[in-house]
Amino acid sequence: MKHFIFHLESVLQLRSRAEAEAQQLHAAAGRLLDEARAEFIAAENQWHQLVAQLGDLQKSSFNPADRAILWDATNNKKDELKALAQKVDLAAKELDLKRQVLLAARRDHEAMLKLKENRRQDYNVTAERSDRAMVDDIVNAGHMARRLDPNKVAL
Repeated sequence: MKHFIFHLESVLQLRSRAEAEAQQLHAAAGRLLDEARAEFIAAENQWHQLVAQLGDLQKSSFNPADRAILWDATNNKKDELKALAQKVDLAAKELDLKRQVLLAARRDHEAMLKLKENRRQDYNVTAERSDRAMVDDIVNAGHMARRLDPNKVAL
């Protein structure tokens, strides 16, 4: 009997490639989110250092020029933190979008794999029935041959 052929194998391969590509895009989006978070944390640490320096400066001396410089640096860092927080939010939304695309691609690929497996099982059942029918035909032919000529040996 012929071996099993899945006629939608090219579609299965396309869906497999689509899933692999979606995995790569998801991983890239995850790396971008991690980088954005690390950048935000670094800026936040710098802001805390500036605030601490400003506090120390106010305790030790009251030089208006130094205080103004630190105050401006602190405000600029706070603005940078807001921009970085938005960057982190956008990266998180992009990651979520890529996750949804990945899940859809995985679902499509798994559906095609399930279809292939179901068709393989159907093929195996049909092949088994065909094999049984062939064996039954051989056995019946042997019985018929013995009935017609009991002196001959059947297959």
